[in-house]
Amino acid sequence: MELSDKIALSLPCKAEYVSVARLTASGIAYRMGFDIDTVEDVKVAVSEVCSRLINVSKNSCAEYEILYEIGDNRLKITFSSKNIERAGCIFEDDKDGLGVAIIKAFMDEVEFCPDNKDYILSMTKFIEEKS
Repeated sequence: MELSDKIALSLPCKAEYVSVARLTASGIAYRMGFDIDTVEDVKVAVSEVCSRLINVSKNSCAEYEILYEIGDNRLKITFSSKNIERAGCIFEDDKDGLGVAIIKAFMDEVEFCPDNKDYILSMTKFIEEKS
């Protein structure tokens, strides 16, 4: 499956900009044809990652990037930052595991803590075929 369109978003590591990431995800997912419940799921997953990035950055993050990649039947969302010290795994100290559980429940594929990658986390949602 080839990804066709890419939309890049660079945001300051401030909580007040998480809504921009959510709104962008919502608009893209809706435009792709996801149903309203799935659009909400994608927004929640994006919020969870953004909030976690901001919380673990401990003022070491000036900004982070989100890349929305649109394919025929999927939306892939990748998060990266050049400024976060522990860019390897932002969920390593998620003691109750709630953030990880939320993201896994709402997205079809998630790559947490990638080794030797230029991103922090990648997650994908597939459009279900309508019969």
